[in-house]
Amino acid sequence: MTEEPNALRHLIEELTTDDPAILEPAVEKMRSELGKLEGADYRRAVEALCSLFYADVADRPDLEPSADRATDVLVAQGAKVVSILLAQMEGSDMKSHFYLARILGEIGHDALVKLQDCRAEAEDPYSLSFALYALGKLTTPEVVHALPEVLGCLIHPDKEVRDSAARTVGKIAEAVPPEELTNEMREQMFDALLRSSHYHQAPVRAKSFRSLGKMVRAGLLDTTQTDKLEHVLRGALGEGDSEEHTWDQAFIVRREAKDALRAIR
Repeated sequence: MTEEPNALRHLIEELTTDDPAILEPAVEKMRSELGKLEGADYRRAVEALCSLFYADVADRPDLEPSADRATDVLVAQGAKVVSILLAQMEGSDMKSHFYLARILGEIGHDALVKLQDCRAEAEDPYSLSFALYALGKLTTPEVVHALPEVLGCLIHPDKEVRDSAARTVGKIAEAVPPEELTNEMREQMFDALLRSSHYHQAPVRAKSFRSLGKMVRAGLLDTTQTDKLEHVLRGALGEGDSEEHTWDQAFIVRREAKDALRAIR
């Protein structure tokens, strides 16, 4: 920027307001200015845009368009912004995590390796859950390379990590072309999710059934696996006689079981 640092400071201040009339043009101005910044100035500008993701859009829906614009601006930055976004994970809240994961997912391939590193280096369940959730936002087929680590997280002691892992397996089933998933990979995914559908926390069971349904829709199960899954799903719904699953008391689990069963039919 030609008048930095004062012009940059002023623009960053505008990004901290809660007035949409100021916020929206400020985001658009930052869109054109980001390419002129580097180093610490670039980082501060990105962090200022990320601050929009902390807004509670349920209480302030008028701020959502600005947050969405900031998302588009950051996606356009590609690989350059990935490390800064991952650093933003520290101390952030769940609302901002959804936005950060969405941006990383839309960046795609350039975010994959660093997300895998983030997952491997995560020292707490919260960070690991975020890395898994963000991996699930990737639609690039290369996300298949993260599959072994994701499956390993299905036996993690933390329920939130298991929940994110169960969701991400289904996302991988959607993102990767069937021909790039070997029979061994498919079997590992199926077996891991089926085991996970027995977990004592209902959200994990529900996500496991949801991802199994996605595997069905993607044509990733053979006849034997499909028959076994149908038997388990009917057991969770209280239909028929299943030794592996009895009627599940959790509505969210039964809802996902019913949806997965529709995929089989």
